[in-house]
Amino acid sequence: MQSPPLVYSALKIFEPILIDGKEDPVWQRAPWSSEFIDIEGSHQQTPSYSTRFKMLWDDNNLYILAVLQEPHIWATLKQRDAIIYQDNDFEVFIKPKHSAPWYYEIEVNALNTIMDLMMPKPYRFGGHALLQWDVKNLQSAVHIEGSLNSPKDIDQQWTVEMAIPFASLAHFAGPQRPSPNDYWRINFSRVQWQHDIFHDSYFKKKIDNKPLPENNWVWSPIGVINMHLPERWGFLHFSCDQEPAQLPPYYRIEKMAWNIHYLQNIHKHKHQSFTSDIKLLEGYDDFLAEDTAKYDIQLTVSENGQFYHLRLEDKMLNYIFTIDNYGNYTTNYE
Repeated sequence: MQSPPLVYSALKIFEPILIDGKEDPVWQRAPWSSEFIDIEGSHQQTPSYSTRFKMLWDDNNLYILAVLQEPHIWATLKQRDAIIYQDNDFEVFIKPKHSAPWYYEIEVNALNTIMDLMMPKPYRFGGHALLQWDVKNLQSAVHIEGSLNSPKDIDQQWTVEMAIPFASLAHFAGPQRPSPNDYWRINFSRVQWQHDIFHDSYFKKKIDNKPLPENNWVWSPIGVINMHLPERWGFLHFSCDQEPAQLPPYYRIEKMAWNIHYLQNIHKHKHQSFTSDIKLLEGYDDFLAEDTAKYDIQLTVSENGQFYHLRLEDKMLNYIFTIDNYGNYTTNYE
């Protein structure tokens, strides 16, 4: 889980985009992302089919165009907010505010059926998906090069296009719209099921009457099979020119804080308590020692060892990041 997250620099545009699932000329100005890889990282098997995307933005919307190569395009779910990843799907995860835990998820299948939800915080910290939340005025379209739900031919790909209104992502004093050079956390996932064909229809491949596990292919790898670790997502950089994508300057302090958090959890699992000395954390030499001199580190642990609070301050950049064992965190930047 130490690989640096990817960064995509999205260009601001001033001309309209028709959301029809096709690559209109304005999309030629946007670079393609890197190819999706396995959610655990490049050491796992390379995905069978190519997946990549582009992004653009204007004062009102974030625009996404994704192309998913697929020789057999099929989908079954037609009801809004059905559990879309039970079909092959494309998923968008967006976290606009660095200093707050809430984020959004949008899933779509080849029928252009949408599931969208808001997470007040990740599941592992007690969060629950709010499926009643909708991306108001979301525009989405799917274009298929081939035939949907027809095993008699070989398909080429399906293309997803979305316009996500910034106003619909404004909650808990969140931003109404981004400004140039802002960064948001973002990631993309593709869920792919193995299939069988019976009587000219597609079905999930099963063993002992249970579907085989799905493949999870993503843009910026997580390191574990769990998309709900937003601190491991990539970054969306809102740009006004073709400048190269770079990690935001505060990424370094966030990585340090989350590494201490992960290692504290490992320590508590093995020793039934947190430690007030980070040098006692298993993995200190590998993941922390090199960077400790860059930070003022204040680590407080309760007398019974069941609670910790960490405060990091970057000595050069004056960034501050605090976190506790419940995953509550604050920053002095946005």
